[in-house]
Formats: sequence, structure tokens, C-alpha cells
Amino acid sequence: MLARPDCLVPGAILTLPGIAGLVLTVGMAVDTNVLIFERIRDKLAEGRSFAQAIDQGFNSAVATIMDANITTMITAVILYAIGNGPIQGFA
Repeated sequence: MLARPDCLVPGAILTLPGIAGLVLTVGMAVDTNVLIFERIRDKLAEGRSFAQAIDQGFNSAVATIMDANITTMITAVILYAIGNGPIQGFA
């Protein structure tokens, strides 16, 4: 079977749960950027230099970001393992 020229991933089908998963992923990425920006802004308000604020703001946000991503990954694995159909598509 030949791959269609307009397919990004041959054999992949984009379903509504798959689209919801993609939207969730983009939302988490935006949330991560907002979190880092807010931490940097807090460090600037404390009187740190711009370079220090970036460094310390990022370092203080890393633990929260890792926690959120690990929790999401665990949830996705569980949903994929015990779900079926659309639930697996979302996972």
C-alpha cells in the first residue's frame, strides 16, 4: 500500500480524542511558559538582575513542571492500559 502524499504519518488517523490529546499537550506547553514567566517576574520584583531572575525563575519552576508532566504521563499510560476506543485515542 502506498502512502498518500498528504499524510504526515502513514497509517495514522486523526480522531476527536486524538485532537483533544493534542490540544491538551499544547495547553500544557503554554502553561509551562506562563509558569516560567511568572517565576521570572517574581524574581525581578525581588530585585534580582535580569540574568539572575531568568536563572532562578527557571530553576524554581522546573520541579513543578516535571511534576505536572510526570503526572500526565502516568495518567496517559493508565488510560491507555485500561481504556478502550476513544479513551485509548485520548491517551
